[in-house]
Amino acid sequence: MKRRILIILAAAILVELCLPAPARERGWHPVSQNPDSLGNAPQPLDSVALRDSLLVDSLRRVYAPLGLWDIDSVTLADIDSSVVAYRDSIFADLPDTVDIRRAKRRIAREYRDSVRIATPRLLETFAVNDTLWYRRIIMWNAEQNFNGMEMKELDTLYNGHFYDYPFFQKDVGATYLGTTGSATQHYNYFKREHLDVFPQFDPYLSWSYTPDNLPQFNTKTPYTQLAYEGTTFSLKAREESQIQLLTTQNITPAFNFTLSFNQYGSAGMLQNEKTDDRTGFVALNYLGKRYLVNAGYIEQNVHRTENGGLQDPSWIRDTIVDTKEIEVNLSSASNVLKRRTAFITHSLAIPMNFFRKDRDSLQVGEGTTAYIGHSSEYSTYKKVYSDKISTDLERSFYNNNFLINQSASNDSIALTRFENRLFIKLQPFAQDAIVSNLNAGVGYQILSYYSFDPSYYLKGNSPETHHNAYAYAGVAGSFRKYFAWDADGKYTFLGHNFSDLSLGGKVRFSVYPFDGGIHLTGKIRTDLTTPVPFQQKLYFNHHSWDNAFKKVSESRVEAALQIPKLNLNAGFGYALVANMLYYDSSSIIRQAESPVNVMSAWLDENIRLWFLHLDNRILFQLTSNQDVLPLPKLAAHLRYYVQFTVVKDAMDMQIGMDGLWTSKFYEQGYMPDLGVFYNQNEDLMGGTPYFDAFVNAQWQKVCVYVKYTNALLGWPENNYFSTYRYIRPGRGFKFGVFWPF
Repeated sequence: MKRRILIILAAAILVELCLPAPARERGWHPVSQNPDSLGNAPQPLDSVALRDSLLVDSLRRVYAPLGLWDIDSVTLADIDSSVVAYRDSIFADLPDTVDIRRAKRRIAREYRDSVRIATPRLLETFAVNDTLWYRRIIMWNAEQNFNGMEMKELDTLYNGHFYDYPFFQKDVGATYLGTTGSATQHYNYFKREHLDVFPQFDPYLSWSYTPDNLPQFNTKTPYTQLAYEGTTFSLKAREESQIQLLTTQNITPAFNFTLSFNQYGSAGMLQNEKTDDRTGFVALNYLGKRYLVNAGYIEQNVHRTENGGLQDPSWIRDTIVDTKEIEVNLSSASNVLKRRTAFITHSLAIPMNFFRKDRDSLQVGEGTTAYIGHSSEYSTYKKVYSDKISTDLERSFYNNNFLINQSASNDSIALTRFENRLFIKLQPFAQDAIVSNLNAGVGYQILSYYSFDPSYYLKGNSPETHHNAYAYAGVAGSFRKYFAWDADGKYTFLGHNFSDLSLGGKVRFSVYPFDGGIHLTGKIRTDLTTPVPFQQKLYFNHHSWDNAFKKVSESRVEAALQIPKLNLNAGFGYALVANMLYYDSSSIIRQAESPVNVMSAWLDENIRLWFLHLDNRILFQLTSNQDVLPLPKLAAHLRYYVQFTVVKDAMDMQIGMDGLWTSKFYEQGYMPDLGVFYNQNEDLMGGTPYFDAFVNAQWQKVCVYVKYTNALLGWPENNYFSTYRYIRPGRGFKFGVFWPF
């Protein structure tokens, strides 16, 4: 009897060892592109049939030698009843003891777990193409107007995780305050990011997410990303670090849950420059057979001690001195910005193939379909600036403007946004028809602004509330993979922003003379927008205004060329802006009296010459009025390196230099109390290259780099400013690691 029990226990252990490894260890394979002999649709290589055979083979290897199971032909559907029957027969003659009952339950539980692990978690949904159902992980951005999904590629390679500052992923460079997590503005006018209702958060969008660019996932197995970047070996007084954590997991094949936390922190190169920029988000989505949900919660907190920049930039240009010893404009000032956004966009698919004879064979989303949906967003924004002024130099920084208190400031502005939309999408023919979507919706927006006004001393605080009602519509279509187009419009017909208008369209042509094809995209858009209340009226300790600005009108034309095989991306943009808003040399907001013309052309091309790689990113820009919109005429970001294999199929490495350069122009300054960039005409910036030497490696899934920043410090001169009166990092080592698993 004991021998028989030992045999059974050994069999259970062997089942544990011999069953197929979990999907997350083995990974998933791409879909086979060849149909079977019956002409059926392509099947994934690790489909149900393959998993069945692996499971049956494993069970046969365990039980057949023991004489406990005689299997010649068995399917996955037979296994459950067979195992239960044989289990009961095995234990039929044994005494019903506690140990035996525990063994029976354990064997049954281990079997169920083995079947669960070996069975693919297949996604079945109308929301994405069925070729994506079998992908191990898919990622997209969801837009709020019509719950559309823009598919994105998940980049886990070392080229995609080389840049420590996110804006280098999108643009040739940016005006920023020299530290990670600080206020930032792209050089390329057409890539600048804006928050329509709270412009004081514009400089910090590069470090965070909005509902439109929040990543959503669907994954067969749990996926996690860990990343660290920082000046590990530097002094604590100059330490800089970035921490990124992301984990995503599907609870069911259709329901996904994602958590993320990012922190960008720096002690700064100058005095009083400590920055702590943190973003956390929770993302939820459900890709059902008829129901689609994209939802999330985003929280961003920015804490920054403000120094107003250098008192005298010549200390950088003409001397060799510890930057922490150089005098700055403010000794006790800080900004705190907080943003909270909760949103949900969901829609229900309703097939409408009433008169088609083949309606019973059509899946949801095929043929004529209506999608009825709702979108909601609740957001709060807040900015608080405080300072203590104790010296004449600090007073002169603010031009001796003290409207409330002569020695200290505590200025705050806030906004609450609540917005709802109802929409309907009509698919009259098919998802890939030349007219595939006819969309329409209505929305209602409530904006509650707070900004101090002297009248509050008498009547108390009184937030200003604006209501806006608008209608919007869209249309889209495509022809196979060669042509796609869309157009959209929005009009505010009631409320504070009455007659605001936005119209735009996009067209894309693709040809495939070789792998990857050639893609040409054109865009056109015109917007008429009302300035936000903070731009019309503001009362701070150091700045105040009361304006009656006209609506801002902007028209854009853009074109882009992509040739993936040649690693080439090129673009062109032209904009005409009437009544442009800007901040003058005194940081007072103004409206341009004449229209401003902007033209940009940019080129990204990665050239490979055997083991030598030349990654080039070049920007050329012209503006008709540098006093209103100062832009660099020419900017370049060049990354040249040699790439080679260290261990075959395990480790690749790059060694090279990363360089930044702009032509000279009056780069904008930064005004701490307003939290905006303003125009200055005192100091021409640029003209000096900035180089980082680096080693960048891919070790299986892990990406690792080491940089020696500002490697050629002093050549040809000490002019390494990131913007007016702020400097880039000096010499030092920066280490980064990205680990997905």
